Amino acid sequence: MQLPEEIFDEAFQRSSPEEQKYYRGRHDLSGLPTVVRDQLRLIQETFTEALRNEKQDVPEHVAHPPFHVDYVDSSIPNALAFRYGDYSFIGITIPLIYSVSDVCRHLSKSLTVATLVGVQPSTEDYNELHGVLFSILISFVVSHEYTHHVHGHVSLSSAGSMFPNEILDTGCNRDLEAQIQEVVADGYSIYHVLANFLDGSGRSWLTVLKLDAVQAGIQDEALLSLVVLAVGAYLFLRPAPTLNSVDIYKRSHPPQVVRMDCLMQEVMNWCRQNRPELQALMTPSRFQQLMSAATEATLGMNGAQVCGDQAAFIRSEEGVKYMSTLALGVNAYKRSL
Repeated sequence: MQLPEEIFDEAFQRSSPEEQKYYRGRHDLSGLPTVVRDQLRLIQETFTEALRNEKQDVPEHVAHPPFHVDYVDSSIPNALAFRYGDYSFIGITIPLIYSVSDVCRHLSKSLTVATLVGVQPSTEDYNELHGVLFSILISFVVSHEYTHHVHGHVSLSSAGSMFPNEILDTGCNRDLEAQIQEVVADGYSIYHVLANFLDGSGRSWLTVLKLDAVQAGIQDEALLSLVVLAVGAYLFLRPAPTLNSVDIYKRSHPPQVVRMDCLMQEVMNWCRQNRPELQALMTPSRFQQLMSAATEATLGMNGAQVCGDQAAFIRSEEGVKYMSTLALGVNAYKRSL
């Protein structure tokens, strides 16, 4: 009987020659430093176990095989959701792990971020804040791919199939339906992340940040801010496109400013249901401060320009039409669940 990791590797070996240029198979981690290897195996085991014990009989979920999380031998940063054999696979490339870690490192060393969150700044490359941010982002990445599975966005993979790109810009070869799926996956993922870090085991990170003795409201605001910072920075790992009315509907993902706007709507929905007092704290100016810090960590001083260019398009006549069409599609999708 084949082990899940063997079946995972087989899926790549049976893919097209073109795909094998990018995804060579399962990464066994043996060539990595011991500390890194042990951490990655712990992440894999933790998420595989959690997803194997997912809540059953959820009305919005489609039937799917059991989950297995593993690593992909590749030179590009990406996360993959695909079915093969009798498993729902979530694959993460090692370059994506390093990219996520780098983003978290930049955020964790930012004096602005430390001030916004209310923690002590650190000049160390890998500090306590880095650990929290990294945990948030890996949770978001896995939950996003999980949503693609349970909402039926993936089908049984076979030879010649295409693995989707969460990070790479593959040009204008998709459609609005793909963008709607990405917005929904973002929203469902952020619900899981917030539930874990504000109401679940992720709350234990408060002790690491030395915030376990402060008022609960301050703790909640800090954790919520960290989620917004981490996810906002992560979205800009994907290349920021030059927008125009011709190709905007053909992209695989909405522009980052649009994704973050949709995400914040879901964040506010979660707060309304679980932490009403947080709604008043996450004001537009507060959100802007967090996003400025997030984009600076990923894009440097170009962050403001990139966000400004995307926002300018969204405010244009074509941008308003696009936003309305996307919102109608997302709402229709949600009603269909």
